[in-house]
Amino acid sequence: MNEVQMIKISAPGKLFLAGEWAVLETGNPGIVAAVDRRVFAEVEERQGNILIDLPDFGIEGIEAAFDGKSIIYKSEVPDEQKKKLAFIKAAIEAALQYLGPWRPFRIKSYGKDMEAEIDGVRKKIGFGSSAAAVVACMAAVLRFNGMEIRSKEAKDVICKLSAIAHYLAQGKVGSGFDVAASTYGGIFVYQRFDPDWLLERIRLNEGMRPIVNSIWPSFSIEPLARIEGMHLLIGWTKESADTAEMIRQMDSFRNSDREEYDRIYGNIADTVREIVSSWKNKDKKKILELIKKNRQLLKELGEKSRLNIETEGLKQLAEMAEAHGQAGKLSGAGGGDCGIAFCFDEDAEIDIIENWERSGIYVVETDIDFEGVRAEYID
Repeated sequence: MNEVQMIKISAPGKLFLAGEWAVLETGNPGIVAAVDRRVFAEVEERQGNILIDLPDFGIEGIEAAFDGKSIIYKSEVPDEQKKKLAFIKAAIEAALQYLGPWRPFRIKSYGKDMEAEIDGVRKKIGFGSSAAAVVACMAAVLRFNGMEIRSKEAKDVICKLSAIAHYLAQGKVGSGFDVAASTYGGIFVYQRFDPDWLLERIRLNEGMRPIVNSIWPSFSIEPLARIEGMHLLIGWTKESADTAEMIRQMDSFRNSDREEYDRIYGNIADTVREIVSSWKNKDKKKILELIKKNRQLLKELGEKSRLNIETEGLKQLAEMAEAHGQAGKLSGAGGGDCGIAFCFDEDAEIDIIENWERSGIYVVETDIDFEGVRAEYID
């Protein structure tokens, strides 16, 4: 493949449709979609060390070297900036460990599409900007260094490398579904990798290539077709959630009452399996019933774990969808951010949107993205 001097890559955000929380346990399925709000990464040739720019955070000109395993900053970087650099740092480290020989570069990542402006202030809306940034940066560094990124095999490499980078940068929490959405696009059934297996492979220090080239236990992605007449409405509650902290609190619930934890997670997983079956049969009525059931199980999980999973804003969003004969629920970990409504009726869709807007819910204009990570420009 011809050597390039500059490349621009983008990756879409994510939306969780069904199976939240339970997907964290190995073997449990979740239904995930990619949305056409994108994060961008630009890589261009330079001499000497790596240069990192994150203009969304006001971070520019961070010079760094790579010692074969880690990125080493060449000057003092404040702790607050280190936190914001953590995901792109992990992406670069994983990419360069996989590549072996590499060419020096400047990398820039940005993603205003992942934000909404409320009263003059821009806020993230919960579309997985960190995962999309990792995927975009990963693909950009790999492509700049000669790898193709369009084939299924290449995307498998991008997804695994990005899953490793994101998981480690986030403090070894999360399922990796957002990374998969940003890589592959579309709608799919997702089963997470076995984190214990992955951490053991990393601990053995075998190198990045053997890990990526391995079959990952439990890890599975099964595409789903879009159902004709189905519309997904997305509403943002204007509240932000700290997913990593919520996961840590959920771990406390698991440790204190494993039997109840397993019961609710099992019920959520079984409900998702029913949704997948109904989805394949295009049974719209059954899908709406099961989405409502998924919502109730998530509410129960919140009550039992004492986590504010379904906030007041998310409750209103879901109840307005149900009042018009459709189904609504939170999307993702809850605690704020986005909720969704499954609609098979255009008149109901219009009414739901009007009700959301009157209640102060921000209606997000977006659609399902079926392309995944892609090259925007190559020179």
